[in-house]
Amino acid sequence: MPSSSPSPGVITAAASFGLIALTIYLLVVGESILMPFVLAIFITYLIVALGDRIQRLKVGRWQPPAWLGIAAAVCILLLVIAMTVQIAAGNISEVAEAAPRYQQRLQEMFTQGMAFAARVLKLKEPPTFSALVAKVDFGTWVERFAAAFRVIAADIIQVFIYVAFLLLELQTYDRKLKAVFPERGHQEKLRATLKAMGRKIERYVLIKTGICLLNATLSYTILSGFGVDFAGFWALLTFVLNFIPYIGSPMSTLFPTVLTLLQFGDPLVMALVMGSLVAAHTFVENVIEPHVTGKSLNLSPVVMILSLSTWGAIWGITGMILSVPLMVIGTIVLAQFPKTRPIAVLMSANGDVS
Repeated sequence: MPSSSPSPGVITAAASFGLIALTIYLLVVGESILMPFVLAIFITYLIVALGDRIQRLKVGRWQPPAWLGIAAAVCILLLVIAMTVQIAAGNISEVAEAAPRYQQRLQEMFTQGMAFAARVLKLKEPPTFSALVAKVDFGTWVERFAAAFRVIAADIIQVFIYVAFLLLELQTYDRKLKAVFPERGHQEKLRATLKAMGRKIERYVLIKTGICLLNATLSYTILSGFGVDFAGFWALLTFVLNFIPYIGSPMSTLFPTVLTLLQFGDPLVMALVMGSLVAAHTFVENVIEPHVTGKSLNLSPVVMILSLSTWGAIWGITGMILSVPLMVIGTIVLAQFPKTRPIAVLMSANGDVS
């Protein structure tokens, strides 16, 4: 009897599945190495995009050289990070001091609410707070957040080491391209493809960062106007969470809203703060962002949810923050090559990956 061998399609599918499984395994096992490197790539694109904008500025007939634009972008980014670390570190200590006060306030409000519910439901005794208070310990939460912040601060050093080497690699990029592809025609074609990819990725990274910064600025203005505690910290949290699709913006609204209720004990003030934050975020995400980008992210909602869940399971909160940037970058890259373009079309919302 003739021996039956697997069809090429089955072999290709099996190989693809094995490659995907191996990739996920390496991402999980190599989290401590790969996650800082991915963050470094994201930051490098941001530096290059910002440096390119600075290079386009003109003072009379003088135009900054490329190296000066990159240097200025690095200085700006370092200044922003230094301010961010100062805000976060200062607010963590303040939150740690205020935690017992807010926990006491939460206990009082809970007791009052349970007493009111007991009167309405005609219960003999209202439920006690003791069972819940054992699980709600603001001091422990603050300590955990402080520990996580210290880990992130340690990773930042590693990230910027990667960034420094990536920026140095850009200086020898053209020379390596010529060595790998001696034929001029292949060089020009690949250079044009990589340049188009780079510009699209840089534009997305710059615009998305700007949109998140605008949301954070508006949140800080609103919270400061109402006198909500730790407005700088909530603005920083808003900036980070707004990189997460669907759940990031509601979470960045929920946390300061709850604090407002604990701080003032007035549902009207809480409603005003929440309404102002929701209105600001809605305006930015539905009016300003589409106007600046010219279109939405053009990613399928199913793909975005799947990406959010997958990267969240692999790298936690950091993976969720990076999920959409990674999908956008992946779509841009896949759309540049004829063999992978159908995958980019399937990942898109409307099939347009031009």
